[in-house]
Amino acid sequence: MIGLELSAKDKGKNNGAFRIPSLRNVGLTAPYMHDGRFASLDQVVDHYNSGIQAHPDLDHKFIDKDGKPLKMNLNAIEKKALVAFLKTLTDESITKDPRYANPFN
Repeated sequence: MIGLELSAKDKGKNNGAFRIPSLRNVGLTAPYMHDGRFASLDQVVDHYNSGIQAHPDLDHKFIDKDGKPLKMNLNAIEKKALVAFLKTLTDESITKDPRYANPFN
C-alpha cells in the first residue's frame, strides 16, 4: 500500500498504523500528512477541525459515540491561535547546526 488507495488493500505492519512524529519544528516540515496532501499548518488544522471523513479504517480516536468522525469545532481565532502555537515549537538554530547536517553520521 502506498497510501493512495480509497480502501487499503495491504494493512501493513500493525494494521497500517503510523508512528506519530514529534511536533518540534513542525512549521518546517511541510508537506503534511502521510501522503503530503497539505502544504500548510492552516490546512492541517482545517482538516482536523472539520474535514475528517468517515472511513472503515478511521482510528477510533477520531470517532464519536455515534460512530461519526469527531470535529474540533474551533472558530477562526482559535484556529489561528493553534497554528501560532505550533509555530512556536520551531527551533531555527537546529536547522543551521552542522552537527545535524548529515543524517548518516
